[in-house]
Amino acid sequence: MDATVKTTKSGIIGGVLGGISLLYVIINTLLILNFFTGLIAAEKLQGLPIIAPIFLVPLMIVPAIIGFFIKKDKLCLWAIILNIILFLVPIGYHVIGTLVFGP
Repeated sequence: MDATVKTTKSGIIGGVLGGISLLYVIINTLLILNFFTGLIAAEKLQGLPIIAPIFLVPLMIVPAIIGFFIKKDKLCLWAIILNIILFLVPIGYHVIGTLVFGP
């Protein structure tokens, strides 16, 4: 009986860690889309949605990796994959911007 309770608690913790990481990806993706489209006026953020993933994704991928080691589920796996993609977005944005508009 104790093993079942422990497995359930670790499964919940793993799911919460993956959910936290995935929630960051969703929020930052919405901020990046708003940065490009300008649907909601957010002049004070300026370029923060583009720069933030470089610094915050390494911090947000840690809960997803820990959650994946605790409970091997698809939520944590998707959080890891989407965090990696989100990390590459600002790098690609700056490389393409430099190639198109020059240094």
